[in-house]
Amino acid sequence: MVKPLFEGILPAIITPFDAEGNVDFDLLRDVVRFQIDKGVHGFFVCGTVGEGPLMSIKQRKSVAEAVVREVKGKVPVIVHVGTTNTAESVELAKHAESVGADAVGAVTPYFFKPDLEGLIMHYRLISEAVRIPTFVYNIPQQTGFNLTPEIFRKLCSIENIHGIKDSSGSLSQIQEIIETAPKHVTVINGADDILLAALLVGVNAEISGVANVAPEILVELYENFREGNYKKALELQRKTNVLRRILYEWSSIPSIKAALELRGIKAGMPKKPLRPLRQEEISRLKDKLKALGLFW
Repeated sequence: MVKPLFEGILPAIITPFDAEGNVDFDLLRDVVRFQIDKGVHGFFVCGTVGEGPLMSIKQRKSVAEAVVREVKGKVPVIVHVGTTNTAESVELAKHAESVGADAVGAVTPYFFKPDLEGLIMHYRLISEAVRIPTFVYNIPQQTGFNLTPEIFRKLCSIENIHGIKDSSGSLSQIQEIIETAPKHVTVINGADDILLAALLVGVNAEISGVANVAPEILVELYENFREGNYKKALELQRKTNVLRRILYEWSSIPSIKAALELRGIKAGMPKKPLRPLRQEEISRLKDKLKALGLFW
């Protein structure tokens, strides 16, 4: 059996901003330290929850560099480099490799959607630009395009494509990817509500938005699964799903940041056009977290 490149829980780490939309690097370092202290197994930087698509190329480079520097090799770092165009994705991938990232991931192109030939060209140019592994990122809810198992198999013909982060939320799709993709491929789930089921069908790791708020729950779920304690893992999955529903009652990124603040971890502002939760919304969020037994 080929050992997967990544295993365990990798938070899709948030990016703290100030009111003007500048990255707050002091808060970012604190968030990284908090996550490492809670035992996470890696990081996914500048992804959807990290607000990567809202950042300038310069900001994305600076965030990638800051996280890699703070992690200091303790856990692996995957940097998301996907953009609406190939040239900027290649530029970000080269930069990520130069600052010490362990891999890059790239969402399927959005807004302008290429045909299959264009999609293969896009990923080939990104993967050929670096020596570190390249991952495909499928999140059809955001891109309007679902990268099917059949298309992914075609992308696997590109030498440096080593895996996929699938956030479709479709367990049957993830299972088909695992069963039909080349054996060297690492399959990462990106939908927290099906984590346990995805692990059971063979997923190697989870890139998690909910882990920003409660990394210990996701880490404990994963560890119990690995130890064969499925009853406890199921209990933690149910808790994860309730927490996820609470966070998604509002726009998820502002609510994740508000929940972190309630934990005493300063998380900064979301980047416009996202707005922070109003005080009455924060109060409701706090009450719901308390009811779940998750107020720290």
